[in-house]
Amino acid sequence: MSNKIGQITGRITTSNFKFIVSGDVRKWDYVQIQHKEVGPVLAQVVEIERQESTVADCIIIGFRTERKFLRRPRTPLEPGADVFIAEDELITKTLGLIKGGLYLGLLEGKSSIKSFLDPEKLLTKHLAIIAKSGAGKSYAVGVLLEELADKGFPIIIIDSHGEYSSMKYKNNFPDDKKYLDLYGVKPKEYADKIKEFSINTQINPETTQLKLPFPNTPFEIVESLPLKLSNSQKGLLYSAINELRDQKAHFDFEDIVSFVNLTETNAKWGLISAIEALQKTGLYSMNPTEINELISPGQMTIINLKGSSPDLQETTLASLAIKLFEQRKLGNIPPFFLVIEEAHSFCPERGFGEARSSKIMRAIASEGRKFGLGLCVISQRPARIDKNVLSQCTSQIVLQVTNPNDLRAISASFEGVRGETESEIRSLPIGKALVIGGADWPTFVDIRVRKSSHGGRAESMVFDSDDEELNKLMEKGELSYAFKPRITKKDISIMEDAKVKEAKLVLAPILCVNGKKAEKIFYLVFNLLKSEVLYLNEKLTSLPIPMNLAKLSPMQKKVMNAISTSTKSTAAEVMLKANMTFGEAEGVIASLSKSGLLRMSGKEIVLPDNIKIFVHLDQLSFPERADYIDLPGEKLKQAIDEKEILTFLKELGFEVTNQRLGWLPCWLVTFEDNSTIIKDALGWSLKL
Repeated sequence: MSNKIGQITGRITTSNFKFIVSGDVRKWDYVQIQHKEVGPVLAQVVEIERQESTVADCIIIGFRTERKFLRRPRTPLEPGADVFIAEDELITKTLGLIKGGLYLGLLEGKSSIKSFLDPEKLLTKHLAIIAKSGAGKSYAVGVLLEELADKGFPIIIIDSHGEYSSMKYKNNFPDDKKYLDLYGVKPKEYADKIKEFSINTQINPETTQLKLPFPNTPFEIVESLPLKLSNSQKGLLYSAINELRDQKAHFDFEDIVSFVNLTETNAKWGLISAIEALQKTGLYSMNPTEINELISPGQMTIINLKGSSPDLQETTLASLAIKLFEQRKLGNIPPFFLVIEEAHSFCPERGFGEARSSKIMRAIASEGRKFGLGLCVISQRPARIDKNVLSQCTSQIVLQVTNPNDLRAISASFEGVRGETESEIRSLPIGKALVIGGADWPTFVDIRVRKSSHGGRAESMVFDSDDEELNKLMEKGELSYAFKPRITKKDISIMEDAKVKEAKLVLAPILCVNGKKAEKIFYLVFNLLKSEVLYLNEKLTSLPIPMNLAKLSPMQKKVMNAISTSTKSTAAEVMLKANMTFGEAEGVIASLSKSGLLRMSGKEIVLPDNIKIFVHLDQLSFPERADYIDLPGEKLKQAIDEKEILTFLKELGFEVTNQRLGWLPCWLVTFEDNSTIIKDALGWSLKL
């Protein structure tokens, strides 16, 4: 028997009890108690309170019968009964953690127990993966896809943002290496299992063009068009297609356009425009992609929709899903698993509109399991998914969710989500998930490290200053918007000539700004320890912000604009460009020269380099991107008010679309002679 941690006290029912804690116990720990009729019973700690003594509140999970059914005792446990930390074998047996299934990670608080998802349940009980943005949703999906691929399941993934192409490559991310042994996995690439198709091969050049069968009925064409037709346009289209079907065995979009163009009605122009737009996509063909190219044993098919309009994405999924479902019903393709990213866009709840793909999604959710078609819907907004689809997903992987509407949708749709579980979902750390349906009891799981490369990392992340949930996490100190360190403490010792006594990570305050000027988009980074802009010019460079550039009179602005359009100017040229008299131009040039915003070289007017770079903001656009990460280190106090910088940018004609206070990680290095320097932790040279 395991170590004793307490004794039962107070009111006892067949589903709940409390015990006085005498050992080390935490919330969600598994405990066991000997029942006089059925033997050892498994329970779980759901709350701990401390007054005069520490008391743990438990819910009884139960025991296994001889026929392997999970049951609760029909009589309460004995008052004063001893409570023990549950043994691994009892936990595994009682929860029904089937070894050899889909390995998701480790049972929360039990690094010795692996958590598996029964693959058969995915085909008989559809799966929903729910999490707020940034909580590790796509990472968890990648883990599931790796497991399915390793088992040889045919998979087709509707990938809205091109996140899963990276599974072709091994996980070589340095931070993940130390966790591989912990979770018992090895890096692996899946290039030999993956086939990738897309609509837009210009944006996704490594993919194969997806070709769908030409829609040769009026209904199919209406459903495919990227806009809704009026009744007169529908009538015109039906008439054209019926006429063409009488004349030709096969016809194409050009035939339809030619026929419609001959009619004498203004309704034809919108219809022609819509048909031509559909034709330009190249999505439909008389020689479509063979169905066996999409679904094959052991194959992972990615439909990469990156770069396609929402309407076209809906049309693609609708057409593809209808075809796949038909072929599966006929037994022409093997059972497969259909994974839908951004499911709220493809099957929205009725109050949020109707997508072209809604109808087939509802059909697959309700009938797919009978034909061996497993469905996985993935979303950060479960409240916006059709409730009929969501309620059919009786297996769930739920990561952190904080939106009250989404939490209500989860509670309403998923069995096993209790009140205390709902509150726990709010505060789940990144990478930890509540798994429902994978075992016979909801479990919390630490999602394992990926074998393959993860495509949703920092380079694809864009911040949004209106994201309240991310703001709350940052206020709590759980996440920092920062550049990820690349230089370790060990690297510092190797790089420096002098002997390093100590290296301490500190975080310098920065302001990151998204915006545009003259239709050009920029990402700017400012140092808030000083009034400086940071930019990369072979190395990380800091440049003082010329605040007086934002305090120009209208006449001075005219002159600066005139000078900025040429590499060199004279007073006479400025006079003509700024539409001034020669005397006015000379006077303004003299005042600007005195303030240091320009200088004279003989008769030529020259912009100093530190001014020129602010006039041409494209030179300042930062190529790297910060990310939301858990970053330790002492945060240095902000010295510059970010409002001053934002005002400065506005005066320069820079339109700020998003802004975020963040951190630049730096090493505060102390040498044996007690001298110190600050070096940035990204591999560049910086003097703060």
